Amino acid sequence: MQTLLLCAGAATTALAYAPGPRIAQTQPWASRMPAASCMAADTSQLGLTPALEKTVRGFQMVPDQKLRYQQLLFLAKKLEPMDAALQTEANKVPGCLSTVFVHATLDGGTVRYVGESDAQLTKGLVALLVNGLSGATVEQVQAVKPEFVQAAGLAQSLTPGRNNGFLNMLAMMKRQAAALGAGAGSAVDEGEEESSSPTTSRAPPPQMMSAAGLGPVGARMVATLEEAFDPIEMRLVDESDQHAGHAGAKGLNGESHFALRIVSDTFSGMRGLKRHQAVYAALGDDMKVIHALSIKATAPGE
Repeated sequence: MQTLLLCAGAATTALAYAPGPRIAQTQPWASRMPAASCMAADTSQLGLTPALEKTVRGFQMVPDQKLRYQQLLFLAKKLEPMDAALQTEANKVPGCLSTVFVHATLDGGTVRYVGESDAQLTKGLVALLVNGLSGATVEQVQAVKPEFVQAAGLAQSLTPGRNNGFLNMLAMMKRQAAALGAGAGSAVDEGEEESSSPTTSRAPPPQMMSAAGLGPVGARMVATLEEAFDPIEMRLVDESDQHAGHAGAKGLNGESHFALRIVSDTFSGMRGLKRHQAVYAALGDDMKVIHALSIKATAPGE
């Protein structure tokens, strides 16, 4: 078990991950420690633009994860609408669970961005990047490191799918800026867009676990649930080894029993049974493959 501590105001956040066991999780823990005893997240090596530096500092002053999550939703609401004519395949960010578009133009030596997404939390991340990178030079955009999302204390709100989507957004915005700087216009070369190697080859931040820790059935379940419920927090554990030899056990490659803990706005106003039914419906045919799934589905604040 490895632990990363980040300081956000007087609160300390611990993110744990275990590369070995078959488990995918995004689990925030609150720990009361004196502010002076935790290591302040240093932004000096992250290549932030002035606007992005100001935004990161603002998020660091927000005391808890829920408020930071709400601030992302606020940014989403304030994001200027993107012209539908710009929401083209050339401006679509590949590798995102939600639909995301970003477009760049050059204005007097600086880059200006617009963006859009059909999911509110993802749209908040789009707004964060659009606001933080607009007005910067091509060189400044290229210098930004994606680890700033950890320094801002936002990593806790990102499931592995969202984290990968965030990396893809930033990488595409950098490619667009580079194309503008090279005099190639704001459109990304078709061959570059089809190749996701600049983003998919990059490893996620160390505290974010991907579904690769699970087998094929578990990994598919994680991706399906992320897309269906846009969860704030989710943890899927493969407990099949605890039921080895069970008379009713079945599943692909021994994947038969799972335990799910999921927090999503989707469950607000829904009774417990309805929440479970929604999860079963989202998983569809995968429920026919596994033997058992225990579910704890809650809305934020419960």
